[in-house]
Amino acid sequence: MRTPQHQERVMRYSAINRRPMSRLPIAFVPVVVAAAAVPAQAFVFTLTPVTTTTPNFTGSIQIQGSVTVASNETFLSPNLVSTFAAPFLPGFAAGFTAGVQNFDPAFLAWNGVGTYIGPIYFFQNSPSNLGFSGGMPLGLYNVNIFGPNAQPGIILSYAGPTGATQSAAANYAINVVPTPGAAAVLALGGLMAGRRRRN
Repeated sequence: MRTPQHQERVMRYSAINRRPMSRLPIAFVPVVVAAAAVPAQAFVFTLTPVTTTTPNFTGSIQIQGSVTVASNETFLSPNLVSTFAAPFLPGFAAGFTAGVQNFDPAFLAWNGVGTYIGPIYFFQNSPSNLGFSGGMPLGLYNVNIFGPNAQPGIILSYAGPTGATQSAAANYAINVVPTPGAAAVLALGGLMAGRRRRN
């Protein structure tokens, strides 16, 4: 049986334990307000993961991508601040290391506001490229130990909301495949060799 003293102790204990609970929301309010005052990073930079070309392609090999800059960020021109890592075959047997290559003129002409979608960088086949022998050797050029993630890549910079310079990296690769005519000749040769074996 509960005595009046026992009930009084229970009520006092409950009242003591309730007091901190009533203060808890007040303690959280400044934390929530402080977190909301910190602006989120919105700068986004992507590149097409793999661009395909042929050994003797004569036009520009364009690396496509996109850049998004928030209203409280300032894009820094890649002519002023940027890092570029060229693509090589595994083992560094060949690479796009020479010839005409640069940031695409359309990208350089962008005013750095909002979102840009289009060519970011371009290459051209050149006899001066590492490993060039009548054309670029076939294969996936996806290695560069000096690039972001040890891959070919580009690093762009921007000023964040506080004015501090920050950077964003994106990777890409170039896949050199046989020209359509050469692929057809190889396939035809394979068919002929198969026929000869059967006869």
